[in-house]
Amino acid sequence: MAAEILGDQEAVATYLGATPEMVASWATGAAEPAIDFFLRLVELIEQKTVNAARSATVVRSRRDETPR
Repeated sequence: MAAEILGDQEAVATYLGATPEMVASWATGAAEPAIDFFLRLVELIEQKTVNAARSATVVRSRRDETPR
């Protein structure tokens, strides 16, 4: 999901300060990320999810305010 948010695995590597090879090994399940990398990814995904939920709430609120 981080690759979808940031664009690709190379962008994830840059975001984390890791190598593309490290990210590829995590993506394939050959290795697990260190806890600090993992937590940064969780924060990124959480932020994206919260922002999407807020946007959806604003859209619904505006739609509900529109006279029918």
